[in-house]
Amino acid sequence: MKIFSKIQLATIALLAVVVTSCDKKDVLTFHQKGNEVITLTASSSNITPALADSLNTVVTFSWTDPKYATDSNTYKFILEIDSTGKNFANKTTKQVTGNLGTGFTGRELNNILLKYTGNLSAPSEVDVRVISSYQNNNEKYTSNTIKVKVTPYSDPSKLTTEKTTVTGTAATSSDHSNTFSWTASFPGYSGTISYAVQYDLASNNFASPKEIAGAGGASVYIASLSQGAMNTTALSSGIAVGNPGNVAYRIKATTSRGAVAYSNVINVTITPFSPVPANLFIVGDATLGGWTNPVPVPAQQFTKTDAYKFSLTLWLNGGKSYLFLQENGDWNKKYGGIGANNTNNTAGDDFKDGGSDMRSPATDGVYQIVVDFQTNKFTVTQIPVPSNLYITGGATPSGWANPVPTPSQQFTQLDNVTFGLVVNLTANESYLFLPVNGDWGQKYGGVGANNSNNVNGDQLKAGGSDMKAPATSGLYMIIVNFATSSWTVTPYTGPANLFMVGGATPGGWTNPVPVPSQQFTQNTKGIFQLTLPLTANESYLFLPVNGDWGQKYGGVGANNTNNVNGDQFKEGGSDMKAPATSASYTITVNFFTMKFTVQ
Repeated sequence: MKIFSKIQLATIALLAVVVTSCDKKDVLTFHQKGNEVITLTASSSNITPALADSLNTVVTFSWTDPKYATDSNTYKFILEIDSTGKNFANKTTKQVTGNLGTGFTGRELNNILLKYTGNLSAPSEVDVRVISSYQNNNEKYTSNTIKVKVTPYSDPSKLTTEKTTVTGTAATSSDHSNTFSWTASFPGYSGTISYAVQYDLASNNFASPKEIAGAGGASVYIASLSQGAMNTTALSSGIAVGNPGNVAYRIKATTSRGAVAYSNVINVTITPFSPVPANLFIVGDATLGGWTNPVPVPAQQFTKTDAYKFSLTLWLNGGKSYLFLQENGDWNKKYGGIGANNTNNTAGDDFKDGGSDMRSPATDGVYQIVVDFQTNKFTVTQIPVPSNLYITGGATPSGWANPVPTPSQQFTQLDNVTFGLVVNLTANESYLFLPVNGDWGQKYGGVGANNSNNVNGDQLKAGGSDMKAPATSGLYMIIVNFATSSWTVTPYTGPANLFMVGGATPGGWTNPVPVPSQQFTQNTKGIFQLTLPLTANESYLFLPVNGDWGQKYGGVGANNTNNVNGDQFKEGGSDMKAPATSASYTITVNFFTMKFTVQ
């Protein structure tokens, strides 16, 4: 009986559990189906909001009740918006709970549109639909799709400035001048926005705006500018140095889709100064380089002598034109006169950024030009080319003796600005050039410290430092050019002797030639001279070794094409042609210039 009772009790307990479970069926996650047809409508199908509508509701979307079998306050709706015809592939969504509609402010709707378009002046059509569901996303129903036209609007930054009047000087151009700050454009826009600070002459109404390099960027709302940067905006806007003028500034904001918004405009009064460029060059037909740009350097590059001044000594052709260039090869950055072309007084007149062609002095010669960016003036002063030139120093055969022996240490004047000399130099010793033999009060040397000069093609100045000879002792050719204020030191490869052979000579093409009648005289080392009769239109060559055809000097062109007066010659060159008239001529062969004359 006890066993039966226990079985009976267990059965009763099991039935109780089953009955209890059946009574709690409402805890299952199960809902009745709602109304599968949801209809979406909009308060307007053509919306044109303005900036004033940014915080106002400009459109309301409503939809019918899906009638789910649960509390309507828990209904979940996802409103989807996309550019029309894109099948909601790049949709923007907004979730709504419990309500059968939602509104958008002008700014909210605008930022959605800017995701799809960069055109602020034309309406864009979008597709809109709503998807309903229970809170747990079950029983999703999709409404009809409606089309709405929306014209986006400009939602620009608000620009402010630290100062409305600024000044500066060349000396303080790197100091702080002004700070521009602005708010974000298109607040709430999810994409990237790039900002640029634009400027123009205030009266120009941004007809030709320029942008401040490096100011602004992506998600940057401040630009701190130096005096030099503010000065550049004034000069670039056409305001003359020393004259106050108004420059207008604004912020250009560009979205990732290309929509552009411009901020309010702020005017700043600036009195420009001439900025000091990093470099300065001269160009023009007054120079040996002509109007070719880029110009030859270092011959036509100025030396910066202090914080404001540049100096250059060079040859100028009389009565010709020239300009100063901030960057070699760039015509857009130039300095010129303040009047019409070629009207400037060449000594002490004003210059300006982007000015006119300036006129060189009436007489050819060597001039020193000093350009002062503190006073905005330049001077052009003639530098007399010395009548003579000598070399002295431990590198020379006579050491530092002064006066020096002549003619062995006296230069030969090759033209009106150039002197040449062939001399033995002792390695790594020092030397100077003297315009007056025996006078230490006048000298030409290097532009750096003693013995720091590169011996080939370096700059030269009056009263300069000791110059250093090459690292190897030997015979060198030194050429000093006062037009370029430079000198070169190169190993001398010219011959010790020189002879003339050819059908134009009395000895014809017989080799060896008769001497001394056809042997040149070397009056100055590097320059040979010979006088003898020449037969008209016949040919000839120069020989460094009598009787040796393996070594010769001839013309640079084809046989018999050389101009007989002042043409070039070269080692191994072509036959040269005698003058058209038979007569006695003096032939001069110059190994400094590698030119010859027949006179």
